[in-house]
Amino acid sequence: MKDRYSFLVILVFLGMLLIPLRTLVFDPTAIEESFYTRERLINLTSNLRLQLGDRVFPQVIAGENGWLIFTGESDILDYQKAEAFTEEELAIFQTDLDALSANYAARGITLLVVVVPNKNTIYPARVPPQIRVIGAESRLEQIISYLQAHGQTQILDLRPPLLAAKAEREIYYATDTHWNGYGAYVAYSAILNELQKAFPNLAARPVSDFQIVTREPETLDLAANIGTTLLPESKVQFLPHFDQGTSYKTVNLGGRRLMFSYNPDSSLPDLVMYYDSFFFTVNPMLGEHFHQGVFVQNYSGGGLWNLSWVDERQPDVVIIEFNERYLEDLPAFVSPNR
Repeated sequence: MKDRYSFLVILVFLGMLLIPLRTLVFDPTAIEESFYTRERLINLTSNLRLQLGDRVFPQVIAGENGWLIFTGESDILDYQKAEAFTEEELAIFQTDLDALSANYAARGITLLVVVVPNKNTIYPARVPPQIRVIGAESRLEQIISYLQAHGQTQILDLRPPLLAAKAEREIYYATDTHWNGYGAYVAYSAILNELQKAFPNLAARPVSDFQIVTREPETLDLAANIGTTLLPESKVQFLPHFDQGTSYKTVNLGGRRLMFSYNPDSSLPDLVMYYDSFFFTVNPMLGEHFHQGVFVQNYSGGGLWNLSWVDERQPDVVIIEFNERYLEDLPAFVSPNR
């Protein structure tokens, strides 16, 4: 098997010799522009490696049955519980978050913090056993338990509803870091169920109000990262099966993308939402339940934004959403001046 693998790698290398002469100059731009077979060679190499049993790729491990595991951006460290907040860090964050929540409450604003768990957190059994859990508690477990024990701020733990939903069907993509339409719907429902405590007219629409669409298979983010074409996967999306009362407008502002929503029903609360890529498919569901909404990508434009849109809009509800692997940035987002 090793000899066969070496022979195939040599063939790939020989194919690379067909690169136009100008790309041999150490000019990355020229290589990108002139190396017309570059992508095909990457696909060929990655496909061969997968077929021959290779499992370790840059920032990705190939698991069983085409399940890809993200190892970058602290994701695998979260799974291993290899990094932890100190007791002092947790106490400071709890104090700052409660201060922010109290400030908003005095202005009639409800604050909800939502943490989206990593795929490895929801599907730990699909991580190869060679990757051992070495800590006692993950950062997500620390924050949830500490804030529930000591804090006053509403923090929504999405793990229980997601774990319940995964018993019925797949809720994250096999070849992507993100959840699919089913996972997005679980988050949407959980958020509205939590907000309904303060706003009784907020109620999630049932699944039957959506048309569940399965798209043509395509290469999703983790498969694209390793350069393989062998693992296409269909996206699952929830599309409204009802007359939408909300209109949306997306604008670019200084390299940052903002989405504005408007529903003519003035009895609905106003919203400012800070989110990451997990909520691309959740936001259109949420927008139907708010009179006016501003949806701000918290990492868009080359760094963390800030909470200035809350002062600008004076909404009834503020939602701050962060993915688990970016938890270390959440305290800085809440208290940028500390």
